[in-house]
Amino acid sequence: MRLETSSWTDVDEASPTTALLPVGSTEQHGPHAPVGTDTFVARAIANAADRESDAESIIGPTIPVGIAPYHGNFPGTCSVSAETFRRYVRDIVESIADSSVETVVFVNGHGGNGETLSHLAREVTTADEIDCEAYLWEWMRAVDEHVGHAGELETAVLLHLRPDDVDDPVAGDAATWADTVDGGVVHQFTDAFSENGAVGDATDASPEQGERVFETAVDALVSFLERVRPADGDEGRETGESAQS
Repeated sequence: MRLETSSWTDVDEASPTTALLPVGSTEQHGPHAPVGTDTFVARAIANAADRESDAESIIGPTIPVGIAPYHGNFPGTCSVSAETFRRYVRDIVESIADSSVETVVFVNGHGGNGETLSHLAREVTTADEIDCEAYLWEWMRAVDEHVGHAGELETAVLLHLRPDDVDDPVAGDAATWADTVDGGVVHQFTDAFSENGAVGDATDASPEQGERVFETAVDALVSFLERVRPADGDEGRETGESAQS
């Protein structure tokens, strides 16, 4: 059930107990992929999981701009500060929580959002003034293979979901996103190590591969929803460090 295409009476009648909140980004994804890549993927996975899950779920509004200052030297990139992002998402969660919803799951498609969303999930869950629990879920963690930036896997998923929006896939000017050195994180702008903005080689990406990766991610989210959704007639639910990591 999608909030944006439902009336308030539809929502009232359905009384969903779990809300999926897709969170993406508007940022460069190399010369072949659209700047809305992370948003498209997060929304598509949330929609598919909502259809396949037995949870009484509703899909909230997609958040299209996240934390991506390191892509800022490429045209088309939009970004907000971590504090603006955290406050905005928290306000949305508070609005959602003022209803039948007891559980909110952030369906995140952009790595730069992860740390802030993780802390926010814990903050929401422990806040006395917000009557719901929040969890972070990321498709990049749900698949077994490494997901680069506009690399093979991400491009393959796009070729499956939105083939008309993808130009001829290219190899990135960097093979990996190496920002951890000797146990420390080196903060740098993407164009400092990848002139074309892509990380990884997308030339072998295919729609068939993308469909397999997409289905793996959707299955993982459906399983996660089963784990954290409110139990029927029981306020207890499975929680823990792993669920809100």
